Amino acid sequence: MKNLVLAFILISFSCVNLIAQSGNMTYRYVFKIDSTYVIVDDSKDNWFTLEFKADTLFQNQDNMIMYDNQKLLQINVVPFSKFLPNPKKSITIPKVLQAYKKWELDFQQKESKTKLKNGEKFYRRDNKPFLIWWFEEPMGTAFNVTHMLCLNFSIYGNKNVAFTIPVYEDDNLKEEIEKLKDVANSLRVYGGNIDMDVLVDIKKSKEKYILRDSLFFLELEVPDWLNVIQPKYDNMFGATFPEKHEVVNAMIIRWEYQSDSLTFNDFVNRGKLPHKDSPNYRLIEENDSTLKYFCTSNNGWFYQQKVYLKGENVYCFINFTATKNTYDYNIGRFEEIIKKIKLK
Repeated sequence: MKNLVLAFILISFSCVNLIAQSGNMTYRYVFKIDSTYVIVDDSKDNWFTLEFKADTLFQNQDNMIMYDNQKLLQINVVPFSKFLPNPKKSITIPKVLQAYKKWELDFQQKESKTKLKNGEKFYRRDNKPFLIWWFEEPMGTAFNVTHMLCLNFSIYGNKNVAFTIPVYEDDNLKEEIEKLKDVANSLRVYGGNIDMDVLVDIKKSKEKYILRDSLFFLELEVPDWLNVIQPKYDNMFGATFPEKHEVVNAMIIRWEYQSDSLTFNDFVNRGKLPHKDSPNYRLIEENDSTLKYFCTSNNGWFYQQKVYLKGENVYCFINFTATKNTYDYNIGRFEEIIKKIKLK
């Protein structure tokens, strides 16, 4: 499954760093909002966030993630190729999640040298499948732990994420399963390097977050569902939309300031290919301050809507890119973004 990925830019972050391995390019961070911890995996080609309610959460001296003082939380991201017998064979995502469960369960049974009682149930959020599964811990192998409980989901159609917590004697398995459903509901897949400063501001702010350029000529009220990506250049915003069919649709906003040497027509025509010559070109809107049109990639795989806006002091270009099968899912959200952009 193909996915749209914005430029990856390595960034630093001042909050708690859970994992930082330069060799494997693994970067995980956490910050707390009220009673909820936001866990960020900003590793290359991972780029997702989860939320988990806990009284405490920290990294111990052995680089393990501990929560509620004594419980071990594990997050493992494993490529499909590691556990699928034939990675090139077509397979549904629910079957992939079950294949990971079998792979992990076989390992645990081999280590414990006993057959482990286990169970599973599927949970869906907006048609995205999650597998919640568990196995009983053999007596004497883990102090007061009765079960290991795991939430499985896929990202980008090529990796399985396993979010695993222990269930203690004093815990209720059904209640712990409900907690993992809350974790599943919080999942956001970004498709590019996460803008950590914006993410923290959005989560901590009690008001709507506003993206602005350095001169305050352009502003955008960020909807709750929009995922802000680390921009590649100073005059650019990057963002992605809710995933669909393992695909992340992307949007780039770029702007330049008006000058005597740059007209709106010049700004529009700076591309190498005149917009009317784009494959499957279809004009949507054109007037003195707006040009909006639809086009596709040469092979027809990618669907795009391109919008040029003219303000009194700034010109703005917005490019929305999706696959053929996901364009309709997010085009309404993109149009909502266009309406929210304010130019001065």
